[in-house]
Amino acid sequence: MIRRTIPVVLALMTALSVRAFPQVGVNGIDWQVSRHAGKQRLPFEKVESLKLSADGKFADRLRALVTLHNFSQSPAEGLILRYALTLRLLKDGEPADKAFWGVPFFVEEVRVSRIAPAAELQARVIRFELQNQLARLRGSGFSPVAIKLQIMLSPRRGDEPSSIMSESVLDMVRP
Repeated sequence: MIRRTIPVVLALMTALSVRAFPQVGVNGIDWQVSRHAGKQRLPFEKVESLKLSADGKFADRLRALVTLHNFSQSPAEGLILRYALTLRLLKDGEPADKAFWGVPFFVEEVRVSRIAPAAELQARVIRFELQNQLARLRGSGFSPVAIKLQIMLSPRRGDEPSSIMSESVLDMVRP
């Protein structure tokens, strides 16, 4: 009987000694804007919508804070956040329910070097190329009514797909 249990105990000890992969998830996305005040730029503040000028320009700085949470008891290192930006467009003169999502106009990645065990970290997404896209739309007969950020952690062994992906939509309003 002892001869049979020794291999089972050794196999169990080996299985338990294998290090688990860090489980990191995207917990949320917060949009922030830094506005102009004369020649100075104000600190970033959370926003629920973007205010465009009457001619469709956006002069403020936009960023998104992506909250990442490491659920494991070991550090997570070398993470890559990939994100895509898409505008919801409305043809001039059409009712609001006719707005549609275009294709992504900007795709980029952000690298996160390390998240401590059982900790949260906020990664900053700061590149949007939004002003360039808005300039391209001027005079086209279409107006942006929202922007969508889709974000995904680069998949790793053992990741749950629903925890590594997230999206957030921010409405755009004109005066």
